[in-house]
Amino acid sequence: MVRAMARVERVLRNGVALVTGASSGIGRAVALALAREGCDVVLAARRQERLEEVARGVEAHGRRALALRCDVTSPADVEALATRVRERFGRLDVLVNNAGVGLFGALEATRPEQLRHVFDVNVFGLVAVTRAVLPLLRAHRGSQVVNVSSTLGHRGLPLLGGYCASKAAVNALTESLRSELLPEGIDVLLVSPGITETEFQDVRLHAEGFGPEQLPFKGMPAEVVAEAIVDACRRRRRRTVLTLQGKVLVHGNRLVPGLMDRVAPRLVGAPRTPPP
Repeated sequence: MVRAMARVERVLRNGVALVTGASSGIGRAVALALAREGCDVVLAARRQERLEEVARGVEAHGRRALALRCDVTSPADVEALATRVRERFGRLDVLVNNAGVGLFGALEATRPEQLRHVFDVNVFGLVAVTRAVLPLLRAHRGSQVVNVSSTLGHRGLPLLGGYCASKAAVNALTESLRSELLPEGIDVLLVSPGITETEFQDVRLHAEGFGPEQLPFKGMPAEVVAEAIVDACRRRRRRTVLTLQGKVLVHGNRLVPGLMDRVAPRLVGAPRTPPP
């Protein structure tokens, strides 16, 4: 155990981390938190200008940064990302799969292409990036994959079914991958934030007839989520659920699922149906 913890400390202090969805929100905060820990950071997202700003923040902590435009749904982008990491650093110690997109609205009003896009980003994009960089992660025992899920991946809520389903898939994939990579000394961690104060809700997709309603909770700062992710890396914690509300949601669904079925509509406001 002591030897394993020492490996983790070396990884965080002198390692190389890749963060997807790094241009804003949780991804940006995680990148800066990892830089403070002593990691060089590869920043991947679709908005290059935003990435350059985050890169300057990483460099302000005395660490190297590599900002790469990458759409995780593009096989060419993902392949180029893995190639650039190999060429620039020759190694990878921590992968944080954070890129994601939301979806709000009743299932009957959700277009199939909207649901496919959510799964393309949240699930297939995560798988694609992980597969692309696995050879680099395998080069060092003690490397880590951190999948950023959501408390809504543990319990579905009304009007959020598509997003919840994608995060439930992330949870199951994480468990499977953890078992597959355990013999190789690669940790696979799952972190499930609750509602977070980012632009995530502003840019999410909306089913027909549904607008940008805000969920009736105050979100937690992205920096708090980032510190929890770094702490999970330090402690090699397999599963982290954040916020009291999130823990009540997850454990309540396990212990009293019938009650949670009745309570769930109140967590997103009164149930609404799309206009005729």
